[in-house]
Formats: sequence, C-alpha cells, structure tokens
Amino acid sequence: MVPRLIDLPDLVGGAAALVFDKDGTLLDLDSRWVAFFTALTDTVLEALDATELRGSVLEALGVGSRALVPHGVAAAGTGADVRAVIDGVLSAAGYSGAGIDAEIASAYLSAPMGTLAPLGDPARVLTQLRDAGRRVGVATADDRERTLDDLDRLGVAHLVELLNCGDDRFSKPHPRVLLDMAEFWEISIDGLVMVGDSGHDLATARAAGSRFIAVSASDLVGADAWVETVDEIGEALVSSISGD
Repeated sequence: MVPRLIDLPDLVGGAAALVFDKDGTLLDLDSRWVAFFTALTDTVLEALDATELRGSVLEALGVGSRALVPHGVAAAGTGADVRAVIDGVLSAAGYSGAGIDAEIASAYLSAPMGTLAPLGDPARVLTQLRDAGRRVGVATADDRERTLDDLDRLGVAHLVELLNCGDDRFSKPHPRVLLDMAEFWEISIDGLVMVGDSGHDLATARAAGSRFIAVSASDLVGADAWVETVDEIGEALVSSISGD
C-alpha cells in the first residue's frame, strides 16, 4: 500500500489545474528512452572512433541495459544536459575538436526512439479533467518538437492547454515553469498540482510552491500523494465530484 499524506480525492478535487510530466508519468520511460540513448551513444562514438568509451558514457548518462537510472541525467535531464555529459566524458578522455559538439547534436536529433507506451489511460484521464473544468498542462525535459509529436500520438495534444519543454527559456526545475502557467490561467499556485515521477518534478513543484503527486515513484520523499498510474487521478476526480 502506497502512503498518502493528503487524501487524493481532496487534492485532485480541490485543484484548479494539473500539470503533468511526460516520460515516466504519461508514458513509460524505459521503453521509450533506453533504445534512444543507446543508439545516440553508439552513433556518436562510432563517428569519433571512440567506442571504447561506450560503458563510460552510458554510465554517466544513467542508462542501463533495460532501464534508466532513476533521477539520472537520461531520466530527468534536458537535451542540453545530455549533450554536456557526453561532451564531458569525451573531453576527459582526450577527444576534442570543433566537430564533436555538432556530431553530438546531430545524433541527438536523429537517434531512433523506442516504443511509445502509455502508462494507464492518459487520454481518458485528461479528458475527465477537462470535462470537469480543470486546466491541463505538461512540463517535460524533452524538446518541444518531439513532445508535440508524442502528445499527438498519445491522443492528448488537444487536451493540453499549456506546454513547457526542455528547450524553452525556463525549464524544470525552474519555478517559473509552474508560476507562469498559474499566472496565465489566473489561478493561485496553491490551486495547481504538479504530477511527476522524478526529483526534478518534485523540485519544480516545491520551488514554485505547488502541491505534488508522485507517479510510480514510492521512493520520492516529500510528495503530497502517490499513485501507481495517472488512472488513479481520474478515479479520485470522480470520487471528489460524487462525494464518495
């Protein structure tokens, strides 16, 4: 049984807006990204004839053979963070030159993604929230172009009113991510709930002063409530409306 500090129906029912992380919250993190980061690493190192650094790069990124390291750079960092880590490992091993950054940037844009697998039924949950008058946003470390494609393929793009991405001026865990959304919606930050699976998500919520629901991350100390999937948020909304 996952502990809850705040009754989930009260938390969801009292929210004016909910902002969701994407990977690890709406989508399965590992099936989407392990293949990507492995291909990215291989592409860069093969181009530079530096394949002996494969283990070091993957370890620095936090990429295992089947799963990402929780809260690591690959799991929670932006594209810029990822590129900086790869560049750092290469530089430490004596690889340098004007073409390295371009090689990393090119591989980051072209590496194939893994399977897009929803966690629960995000389309149903976000529809429930919208129909109940809640505002819906997404805040992700991923780049905007890929995020828009993911949300479209997930069937929720039309349900997301505001979007913050890793290549925006401010990105997680900067407090402006949530504060700007609350200002746009003309609601108090107390009425906004961040939903996510990583320390970056929790830090974003705490920096802004919002509530936080942890998804499938029972080791994330400091959350106001925990759920296994976003489906429980939909169930909590229904419960809060019916009074059950």
